[in-house]
Amino acid sequence: MQFKDSRIPPKHEVRPFFQPILSLQSQEIIGYETLGRRVREDQVESLGPFFKDPDIAEDDHLLIDRYLRERAIERIASVDDESSLFINLKPSWIYRTYKRTGVLPTIELLRKYQINPARIVIEVTEEEFTGKLQELTQIVELYRQFGCTIAIDDVGSGFSNFDRIASLQPKILKIDLNILKKSVIHAGYKALMQSFSILAAQMGASLLVEGVETKQELHSALQVGARYVQGFLFSKAEPDFQNKAIFKAMLKEEMNIFGQSEFQRYSRILAIHQSLDALIHDAVRIATPEDADHVIENMINNVPDNCIRMYICVGDGYQISSNYTRKEEAWSKDENYRGANWTWRPYFISNILMMNLQEQGILSQAYTDLDTSHQIQTYSCALGEGYYLFLDLVI
Repeated sequence: MQFKDSRIPPKHEVRPFFQPILSLQSQEIIGYETLGRRVREDQVESLGPFFKDPDIAEDDHLLIDRYLRERAIERIASVDDESSLFINLKPSWIYRTYKRTGVLPTIELLRKYQINPARIVIEVTEEEFTGKLQELTQIVELYRQFGCTIAIDDVGSGFSNFDRIASLQPKILKIDLNILKKSVIHAGYKALMQSFSILAAQMGASLLVEGVETKQELHSALQVGARYVQGFLFSKAEPDFQNKAIFKAMLKEEMNIFGQSEFQRYSRILAIHQSLDALIHDAVRIATPEDADHVIENMINNVPDNCIRMYICVGDGYQISSNYTRKEEAWSKDENYRGANWTWRPYFISNILMMNLQEQGILSQAYTDLDTSHQIQTYSCALGEGYYLFLDLVI
């Protein structure tokens, strides 16, 4: 049957293509995502529209998908370098197939081709899922127990919600490319990317950033702690596997540029840190809120230009001084913050403990300021007798 008479491509025209996934740790290709292509008369077409067509029966989708999957597994079985194969599986397909048959076809294929399951990454794709999450989790656990690695695809897009991430406990979080692109120019999306980095660290997972098309986007991926990257900056999906070191020189150069930039940034932060330490020569005596305000006013003209806020707290988290805030080079004083408690801030208690231990000022991790939405770090130092000075610095 010709394609013009049917939307279902014949098997002899369907082939798996392979887009490389690179490790920033080794700067080498460590695996490939398998993607469906239709090849006819030397023309290559994506099968994405076919799989997304709601008017095509699910059984027809499954027929082509399983054919592609077997051909991809057959190909990876012939490679001796232990490259991984990333396989996309829709939650609804996994769920309905197992509920109906009690069989997971991918596992049967791995047995058939005698592949080490540690080489297989099961990407649970983004889609609306109406089944029971607990049952889906139990089914995905069968892949994990068999030895496969579990990944969540398109984190941050519509249906890859946090319930699914928490329940499936993936080892790889694959970040939606649109969030990466927006994070380059939008502070809100940049914060979202950083939150995924924190989430991955807390879960013991690695970040894979896809859709990397420019060197700036590669640097953004490095900035948020990506371990793996994928995208047209390196290669589109190809019919054959590539030399695993083909992009090593380029990656090393870009990672060196990124590293130098980060060293310069942290050197500037260290210089500010040292200049602030120099402001505090001796322990000060504070008995009243007015004393605390006087301490700040004595040093306010010597703080760095990127300091936007100053205040003094007691060790139990209560603010004793007024808030001093800089806007357009002018400082304002707000006594309403006296008595506010800041122990709810994630850096507060750890900073107090570290200051007491190290006997010097410290800087918090970067975060977004609630009032200004600026990316800031908080410098804090002990003033003696249980009082602590805090300065918020725009970065």
